[in-house]
Amino acid sequence: MSAIDDIVVADVFDLAAQRVEAATGLTFAGLRRRQFDAALERMAGALGLPGAAACASWLLAGPWDDALSALCARFLTVGETYFLREPRAFDLVCDQARALLARGTVRPLRIWSAGCCTGEEPYSIALALRRDVPQLPPERVDILATDLNDAFLDVARAGVYPRWSFRRTDPAELAPFIQSLGDGRFEVDATLRAQVRFAQLNLASGTYPSAMDVIVCRNVLMYFGPDQAARVVARLRAALVDGGWLVVNASEASTRLFQGFTPVYLEDAVFFRKDALPAPAPVPVESAPAAARPAPAPRPEPLPAAAPTAPVAPDDAAMARVHALAQAGGREEALQCLRRAVEAEALSAPLQQRAALFALEQGDPALARHCVRRLLYLEPDSAFGHYLWALIEDAAGRRPRARSLLRDCRRLAGAADAELGGAAAAWLERMS
Repeated sequence: MSAIDDIVVADVFDLAAQRVEAATGLTFAGLRRRQFDAALERMAGALGLPGAAACASWLLAGPWDDALSALCARFLTVGETYFLREPRAFDLVCDQARALLARGTVRPLRIWSAGCCTGEEPYSIALALRRDVPQLPPERVDILATDLNDAFLDVARAGVYPRWSFRRTDPAELAPFIQSLGDGRFEVDATLRAQVRFAQLNLASGTYPSAMDVIVCRNVLMYFGPDQAARVVARLRAALVDGGWLVVNASEASTRLFQGFTPVYLEDAVFFRKDALPAPAPVPVESAPAAARPAPAPRPEPLPAAAPTAPVAPDDAAMARVHALAQAGGREEALQCLRRAVEAEALSAPLQQRAALFALEQGDPALARHCVRRLLYLEPDSAFGHYLWALIEDAAGRRPRARSLLRDCRRLAGAADAELGGAAAAWLERMS
């Protein structure tokens, strides 16, 4: 293939990626471009086309319709989920259910799993409520689960899953809501399936529901470009009741993106609580609506949330400010400044790494964990990120997990960072 041919093919791929993004909201810029090219190769095989370039040309030919969007969703989105994943979110849902009962409210608890994948998440929500808040009748719970990928929804509606979907829990402990079929597969009980409504929805262009108490939208925003993600978050906010909660993956959290929310940081999760719209006239701080309205908070007691402020300077300037505050004796001010910095520069891996170190030094393991998780989301093969996580796990008394992370650190460091690999090996030896 000539250099000119290479340029033409690259242009076709670029145009196809732009058309997919315009139609579905899914973006494949930067590092995700290779994922797009590989997905087109798989799509070409399914369509009987000679290769990815031919598939890109096919996507550019003719009008776009819902069938093309569904086809792209099947090949361009990843179904990574399992039952009771990141259980803190289910604690939050149960807290909202108890608060609803305590208020004597007759309306149903309304929950939306936006980007539900193959259904493990919404079924986990229903299961957690039936198991942990049995006093709330199932008919008083409205669970909507949506996804762009219709193949995922077919699996969800069937409610039959392999053992891998229960990789962090024993399905036998979930009886009678999960029943073994005797062939290595497990079925969601019919009464639990009846609690969840599944529907296809494109978050980039579809009609959103309203008056939701909790929206769980994990590992979805990463598929969108910055502008599209901001539009989706604004629409998710509009879909919540005042005081409602939005749950996203910690690596997707950014105060710049989540305007109109108050972030609540926990050791292994970040939640966003919808603020009431500001009053038309200024009012004293002590009588502000957000302070006057009592609302339950998820367990355990959250760290103080970072107040929305003007964006701080990135990386070096941000850390210089943080260290200056700490040296002046303002530990809490330094940590607050750090929280704002890591949210304002959520995609800066160097800043997340330096922030995690500082948080550990200042005795804030929750913030350190938050930064390390985001670092490893941005750079999954970061040897130092694994070392930092091992520090956090060891301090929390989780020695087996710390040892596993140290082994990963040593493997990833290799010859490129013999000093770090040696430190990990020495630590492992002391722990044995």
